[in-house]
Amino acid sequence: MTILQQRPELDFALLDRELDRAKTAVFLGKHAAFLGTLMCSVNFMWSEDIDTACTNGIYLKWNPYYFHFLSPKGRQSIIVHELWHVGLMHMLRRGNRDPKIWNAACDTVLDNMMDLDGYCVDSTLFPPELFPPSTTFVNHALYGTMPAEEIYDLMVKNAVPPPPNMGLGMDLIAPDPGSAQAIQHQVVNNVVGAAHSAALSGAGNLPGEIQVTLNKFLSPKIAWESVLYRFFNELANQDYSWSRPNRRYSDMYLPSLVDDVGGLDHLVQFQDVSGSITDGDSIRFNSEFKYVKERFEPEKMTFIQFDTKIQKIDVFLKDDPFDEIKIVGRGGTDLRCVRDWIIANKPTAVVIFSDLECNPMEPLPADADVPIIWIALNNHKATVNMGTLVHLNE
Repeated sequence: MTILQQRPELDFALLDRELDRAKTAVFLGKHAAFLGTLMCSVNFMWSEDIDTACTNGIYLKWNPYYFHFLSPKGRQSIIVHELWHVGLMHMLRRGNRDPKIWNAACDTVLDNMMDLDGYCVDSTLFPPELFPPSTTFVNHALYGTMPAEEIYDLMVKNAVPPPPNMGLGMDLIAPDPGSAQAIQHQVVNNVVGAAHSAALSGAGNLPGEIQVTLNKFLSPKIAWESVLYRFFNELANQDYSWSRPNRRYSDMYLPSLVDDVGGLDHLVQFQDVSGSITDGDSIRFNSEFKYVKERFEPEKMTFIQFDTKIQKIDVFLKDDPFDEIKIVGRGGTDLRCVRDWIIANKPTAVVIFSDLECNPMEPLPADADVPIIWIALNNHKATVNMGTLVHLNE
């Protein structure tokens, strides 16, 4: 008889106390400074809508009957397993990969990592009368140093079947499509905070994969100084002045389009939010936007989301903070709405982030000849009819 076939009378007050004990064990285990801080940012909840346990990076859901039958070591191990999914930002890194195979690849990483950390990751965590014996992908010679992306490719190439379901899977589905981007940003912020706490405590080294992933989503990949230098110098018909764009970078001078008070007037970023753009892509676009805003301090930046139409417009003045923007859209891609907005509003300069999997935009009319930088994501075949094209490969 399986867990789902049994419905003992549950004392949820007792379950809550047992969950607190399992959490306490995490604070006493390896990487406690990182995992403990991360655990405090995750919402725990009971749910009979799932068979075992799952996380989307913000919540960690448990089936109460599943939790009831687990051993204390099993409860601790599954909390740690789910927290490492969050810490390694597996939900951000999936992209367009097959969810089941990606989940198997991520579980493989965690099986090997947690085995080295002294956790039990085999079927002995579960009562044998409830869970049949099963195997894991603990193979340090093969998987010990491979990130999930490489394991995924290996599984696809060799048609490796997913591991037996031991209930350690993760839920990559956000509560609703409109909130997905906000969740991804919150995951990044929580991991950054946990990594910072671990660094301050001096409590050992974190897996290098965490820093690599954080760098991917937080560090700008575009050499904006050189791009903007070339960009503005090519605009011979515009008025430039050499000025420090940001007092925090006193050794850097760049030519800039200026207004009456000597600053970059109005920079507009168009962000493609069509269905081909992943949540990770959107975080990359937002990271580049944040860098340009904080580095060059334009008087105004307008953030415009588009697919086949303008979906949302956010305006930031020079001193307004920028943390995250809720992403909408997810339709097709059509640049005609972008062209119409530029003609109607005539901003100082435009940056367009897109995979450019669409027809090129028609040239602007002479009375709206606004300079444009195109950032083409993972599309080396992209072409444009005007402006400066920069390729961004992830």
